[in-house]
Amino acid sequence: MTASEGHDQCCDQMAYAVADEDLYLLYIPKSREWGIRYRDGISYSQIEYCPWCGAKLPKDLWDEWYARVEQLGIDPIEDHDKIPEAFRGDRWWKEAGL
Repeated sequence: MTASEGHDQCCDQMAYAVADEDLYLLYIPKSREWGIRYRDGISYSQIEYCPWCGAKLPKDLWDEWYARVEQLGIDPIEDHDKIPEAFRGDRWWKEAGL
């Protein structure tokens, strides 16, 4: 996926949708995951393709994130407040070249 206009999304329409709080599109930077939120505002359904340009989205990094946080000796659920700042956003996977 190539970033367009300085954002991490595959196309400008996707970037607009992620930034628009009135739309139900969700992007989670720390796990590089996209989804469509349910009306409850909490749950979401993961998507694998951009609804606008059809680009295949990169695989999410949840398993890698959990493994790297656990390698630091941190339980991601119990010790959430001990997770380093780099792992709270996309910096960890960008620096790792993932």
